Amino acid sequence: MVKYLVSKSLSLVCVVAASSVASAQNWVMPTPFGDRNQPTQIAYEFAEDVQALTNGEVNILVKSNGHALPHLAIPGAVMTGKVVIGEFLLGLLDKQNSIFQHDMIPFLANNYDDSQLLWQVSKADTQKQLHKLGLHYLYVVPWTPYSAFSTRKIENIDDFSGLSIRAFNQTVTSLIQKLGANPVKVPLKDVTSAFEQGKLDGRFASLSVGEDSQIWTYAPYLNDLRIWIPKEIVVMNKSAFDKLDEKTKAAIEKASLKAERNGWLQTKERVETDLASLKNGGIIYSKPSNKLLRELEAINQRMTQEWIEQDPKQNGDIYRAYREAQRQSKGIK
Repeated sequence: MVKYLVSKSLSLVCVVAASSVASAQNWVMPTPFGDRNQPTQIAYEFAEDVQALTNGEVNILVKSNGHALPHLAIPGAVMTGKVVIGEFLLGLLDKQNSIFQHDMIPFLANNYDDSQLLWQVSKADTQKQLHKLGLHYLYVVPWTPYSAFSTRKIENIDDFSGLSIRAFNQTVTSLIQKLGANPVKVPLKDVTSAFEQGKLDGRFASLSVGEDSQIWTYAPYLNDLRIWIPKEIVVMNKSAFDKLDEKTKAAIEKASLKAERNGWLQTKERVETDLASLKNGGIIYSKPSNKLLRELEAINQRMTQEWIEQDPKQNGDIYRAYREAQRQSKGIK
């Protein structure tokens, strides 16, 4: 009888365990960049936190460096439910709604304080538009500043003329054209070979991506424009998120808050270390001249106005709120 009860109990434990494994959700999370980049490192930490906070009921397998999906394919894959969760540059959605263009308007917010202010005033409307696309917002991680890497030295705006520069969304394409350069679409995984084959002469990239890819080996000149601080965004398929129980939703939201907080703090700390690594690697470094900055500011004004005119209510309200937040942060009445 005892033997029977023990056997029965063991069987019950096995059934419960099997049921628990079967009910666990396992999600592949495609990310576009390599493991040394801060957004990817934050993604790994986020996945660990979700697993711990849900007691293993949600397991996220981060697939970095485009191994699961190419960068440009990730937004659509999450929208359609091909994958439950994914990470990509927020600006890749700029054709879906003009609000997403704010992330890559040159010099609109190119330091971390201003970038956070811009995100604070645009976040609610951004989430609203994400919902319309079937996406549920989880968190963002800013990049180290984007600057201009090229095969020849850039000292003034005329030096951009005729260069073939990588374009990856509508906003960047517009900027490249205004610089008098040629926008060229090249998948992220093919960027290095495109430079080696002479298909590209330049790219706008973060200091971190430049350091990680040893960019000095194919684009040895850096003009440290610090033109944007764009954000990687992590989203879930909204329908999949809505079907989760409240406890699981709360756990994911808690992990998301931590990821975003760490993202802003840790990325800011990497700026000088990434820049030092670039110089140690052999990058030929220069800062933009005042003349070049004035020329780029004129482009900023044009692109900002074009952005506002696309949706005067939504984008105009964001812009005015952003400028007011800047004034308040500096104590200007």
